[in-house]
Amino acid sequence: MMIDESEESRFETDRVTLDNIARSLPRVTPPDDMFDRILAEIRPEATVVPFRPRAHRRVVLPVVGVVAAVAAVVLLAVVALDGGGLGTPDARAAISSKSNPALTGEAALYGAAADGGTVRISLEDVPPAPSGHHYEVWVLRRDAGSAMESVGSFTPTSSDATFDLPLPGPGDYAAVDVSVEENGGPPAHSDTSLASGTFS
Repeated sequence: MMIDESEESRFETDRVTLDNIARSLPRVTPPDDMFDRILAEIRPEATVVPFRPRAHRRVVLPVVGVVAAVAAVVLLAVVALDGGGLGTPDARAAISSKSNPALTGEAALYGAAADGGTVRISLEDVPPAPSGHHYEVWVLRRDAGSAMESVGSFTPTSSDATFDLPLPGPGDYAAVDVSVEENGGPPAHSDTSLASGTFS
């Protein structure tokens, strides 16, 4: 596939812009109550749809409908609070961005000490990936020096994204990073981070 000079120039301009943004903005730590505010905004509300029962069921069906709606709200709240069936997280990391202070989020580790562990990434105000690029999620084990391991990639379809990725194996994870990677580029970290966080 041939890339014309205008596309090549645009790729280079995007890369330079990302590098400049990454170097110029300070790392901002989100407020301590950020996760609680996120949960408060995403908790679902039940909507009870009016139902016209037959005359002999007038008392029973509204009561059953209310009980079912309350049960649904309770079930959704339990699922939201326990990680969607993943249980209690082993550790959490507040995710913030040097280049885009509006971008915030959280990473949560589930089952990190055993095979089959998961990292759940929840991001808000994610900008579209630059043309010809995508975002990649990396984790760093405490005993790995600076060797980060890729756990998956994504191209956002909206400004908010929540997804689960498999961990590369059991470990004591220290940090998470979201990098900007060129489509079809080398497998190593590009050294251009969109956002990152430290597990605690």
